[in-house]
Amino acid sequence: MISLFKSGSKSLLGVDIGSSYIKLLGLSGNSGNYNVDCYAVVHLPEGAVIDNNVQEVPVVAEALLKGLKLANSKSKQAATSVPTSVVIVKQLEFSRSFTEDELEEQIKVEADQFIPYSLDEVAIDFQIQGESDSSSDLNDVLLVACRQDSVQSREDSVNGAGLKCEIVDVDTYAIERVFPVLAETHDLLDKTVGLVDIGASSMTLYVIENNQVVYSREQAFGGNDLTHSLSQVSDLSSDEVERAKKANELPEELTLGYIDPFKQTTSQQISRSIQFYYSSGTHGEIETLLLMGGISGIPGIADVVSQELGINTAIADPFSAMTIDSRINRQKFDTEAPSLVLACGLALRSFAD
Repeated sequence: MISLFKSGSKSLLGVDIGSSYIKLLGLSGNSGNYNVDCYAVVHLPEGAVIDNNVQEVPVVAEALLKGLKLANSKSKQAATSVPTSVVIVKQLEFSRSFTEDELEEQIKVEADQFIPYSLDEVAIDFQIQGESDSSSDLNDVLLVACRQDSVQSREDSVNGAGLKCEIVDVDTYAIERVFPVLAETHDLLDKTVGLVDIGASSMTLYVIENNQVVYSREQAFGGNDLTHSLSQVSDLSSDEVERAKKANELPEELTLGYIDPFKQTTSQQISRSIQFYYSSGTHGEIETLLLMGGISGIPGIADVVSQELGINTAIADPFSAMTIDSRINRQKFDTEAPSLVLACGLALRSFAD
């Protein structure tokens, strides 16, 4: 069984393995009083991660090792995650009389009925959530299953950089873990919030109510096409384009010709994703949008989304209430911060009970 529900341990480095970048973040302190100790964002070569699957473990491990050196990280243990889209989640009920070993065997039998793969190919974990509402003789059990190779390739990548991968989490749970920090910094108490993670090749909408993700949907949209176009017309490398985009240092003709239209396209894609959410008809109206991920670092994108969609929109910022280590370049960190939200949620496993 995978280590999804293992208790946190101190000094876990959050490692977010994306399609184009590895983001890592280390925290210290205690609940409600955190310090950012280190961070790094490192570009991955094209093809290292495809469709949420790590294709080149040594390449990803090398990039992470570079990130550890850039961050000057002292952490020896790490938490990483698999995308929500590759995970099967089920709420089940089992007799409270089962021992944990007996329960594990029963869960494997139950899982075989709804997992479309051989159980030999699947990583499974579960968590007993307490007495069921339907009967005092039953426990509610949360079961999570994922293809073993999706878990193993990420674990091997982390271990290959000289770390020990203590926890393989799920993006959804990392988002839920960081959300109370976001709720405090953005005044989101009792609101239905849409958290939009816009990366290089995909965009995911998470809808959160009462600190829980009640809906998530991933779609194929991201910043790779924009970066490639800008790289071709400007003779800049992809990394140079990314830095210029976030620093708002591209020539005016490129901003008008490429960046501004992309902001409009992003608004349209978010609107489309929200309409899918509303068509599910099961939860409340989104009152606030928070943008995270590398693309949300483009200056002015939140204002465009807010104007186009008529929803109050801001850049997700879990760090404004934290102290930042004096050795960290604050200006550079603030530029990269929107892409570090998921890594922050993973690093917060250090403080889990």
